[in-house]
Amino acid sequence: MAYRIEIDRQALKALAALPKKVQRQVAARIDALAEDPFPSDAQQIKGQDDIWRIRSGSYRIAYTVRQNILCILVLRVGDRKDFYRHFNR
Repeated sequence: MAYRIEIDRQALKALAALPKKVQRQVAARIDALAEDPFPSDAQQIKGQDDIWRIRSGSYRIAYTVRQNILCILVLRVGDRKDFYRHFNR
């Protein structure tokens, strides 16, 4: 049962700004979520009930899973150094 993947406009913009090699790596991790939305390295972001994150090198991908409609919404893509600032407001 494959999930549909949607990417938020800000996440898509951040992904497009990455170097091509990193774009391919991050895109591969996002595509893999369609088959397994909770891989073994997925962790919930502290302080957020339904937002998960996975790593791709030094980059992080934040997403939420909508079980009822089989959809994964990618919320944020960014370098680990400033990735979590968005969630700690």
